[in-house]
Amino acid sequence: MHVAIITARAGSKSITDKNVYQVQGQPLVAYPIQAALAARRVSKIFVSTDGQSIAEVGREMGCEIIWRPEELCGDHVNHGEVIKHAVEWVDERYPQLESVVLLLGNTVMIDGELIDDSLQILEERPDLDSVMSVWEAADDHPFRSLQIKDGLLRPYGDENRQVSTERQSYPKAYYYDQGIWTFRKGCVQHHDGPNPWWWMGKRSYPIVRNWVTGRDIHTHLDVSIAEWWLANYPEIRRL
Repeated sequence: MHVAIITARAGSKSITDKNVYQVQGQPLVAYPIQAALAARRVSKIFVSTDGQSIAEVGREMGCEIIWRPEELCGDHVNHGEVIKHAVEWVDERYPQLESVVLLLGNTVMIDGELIDDSLQILEERPDLDSVMSVWEAADDHPFRSLQIKDGLLRPYGDENRQVSTERQSYPKAYYYDQGIWTFRKGCVQHHDGPNPWWWMGKRSYPIVRNWVTGRDIHTHLDVSIAEWWLANYPEIRRL
């Protein structure tokens, strides 16, 4: 049995009530739910939340609600602990659970095909623990990252490392793109995934998507980008 779990907390500071913010006429959290509903390999969908309005959207769309305990509410909770709680909650009620697709409540840039692809990879590759969607860094490569010290820009990390201006010479670097985390249920019992995604297990397989940054929504600029993406859906859905 494969399930989808959407994590969506209340109390967003960047955009008030972000996970139910209206994007193209729908609350934001409705989009990952729709993607999970479209996935052929997903048997059940759950929403982990501490917000009544988020729960109402989930119920209306046929999801089961996982209410977070008080210690997992608020701004500074480790997301992994929220995920672990949700997976254990589902596993206790549905012991036939095998794998979980974890979706964020604040992104529109996913679809059922991507979810099914990730689950198919796990089904066909018993040597893997998980699958993660990522994008390849370019100008934002870690070698070009900076920090501010004493009001001045300094290289981030090893300040003595000599870095070429030719980015094509850099080893390839990838970032999670706020799309999917798909993993076997037992992975949440260990802290051995690629940092900081400790719940993903030691062997995490990449699905590389063509994009320039993360895909979730934190600002009104992100909303505009999401609306552009939706206006062009489904022609560019697998970007």
